[in-house]
Amino acid sequence: MHRIPARTALLAGAALVLTASLAGCSDDDDTAEARTVAAPSAVCDAAVDLGAAFGAAPEEPDAFPAFAEDTLVPIGEAFAGAFDGDDELGAAASTLATAFEEIAETGDPSALESDDVVDAQATLGQKVHDDCDLAPVDVTAVDYAYEGVPTELRAGRTSFAMTNEGVEEHEMVLFRLNDGVDPVPFPELMERGEEAMADLTFTGVAFGAPGTTSYAAVDLEPGTYYLVCFIPVGGGEDGPPHFMEGMQHTITVS
Repeated sequence: MHRIPARTALLAGAALVLTASLAGCSDDDDTAEARTVAAPSAVCDAAVDLGAAFGAAPEEPDAFPAFAEDTLVPIGEAFAGAFDGDDELGAAASTLATAFEEIAETGDPSALESDDVVDAQATLGQKVHDDCDLAPVDVTAVDYAYEGVPTELRAGRTSFAMTNEGVEEHEMVLFRLNDGVDPVPFPELMERGEEAMADLTFTGVAFGAPGTTSYAAVDLEPGTYYLVCFIPVGGGEDGPPHFMEGMQHTITVS
C-alpha cells in the first residue's frame, strides 16, 4: 500500500482524505446542491472543523503534540461520541480517535498511515460525503489535469471527492488567495517563488493513488481558490510538479 509522507499524511488525515477505492458520483452542474442530512450533525461539524484546524497546523514538529492534544483529540472524541453504539462506524471513529491521541503523545503523524486508520478514514469519510449537509463537488484527476471541476461555487460547507483516473498518484491541494491580492493564473503566481505562498491560505487537501477516490471537507468563504497538484512528474524527486504540466484549476466562490 502506498505510504503518504508524514507531513502530507497529517494534513490528509485531518481533512478526512481517504486513499480507499470508493466510487465518486459525478455532477455536471457548475454549482452543487447540498444533500439531505442523515449523519449526526456532530460528525458533519467535526469533519469540517478537522479540515479547518489543519489550515493552522504548526510547521515545527515539536509543536505537534500540543496541537494534537488541543485540537485533534477533541475532534476525535466528537466522532467517537457521535457513533457510540454503531458497530462499524463506532469502531472506525475509535480507531481515528486513538490515532489522534497517539500523535498527541508522540508528535508523530505517521500514526495516520496504518492500514487500520486508512480503513477508518474511508468508513467515516464516505459517511460524511454521502450523508452530511455539505455541497458535493466531484473532481476527476488525470495525467495532468482536473476534469469536471466547476469554475464557480457557492460559499459554504463543501465536500470535494477526487477520483484518480490517471496512471500517476495525484493530490488536490486547495488554497484560498488572500484578500487584496490580484487573481492571476497559479503558474504565474508561482513565478514569484516561495514569497508567493504568503499570498495563499491552505484550505484542504485530497491525495489519491490511481483508481482511488479521496475526500476533503471544507468551509469555503467567498474568494478565489486554486486546486493544485505538487507531485513531481513520474513520482520521483526531480520531475517538474504536475501543476507545471497543467494540473491546476481556479474556482471563484461567491
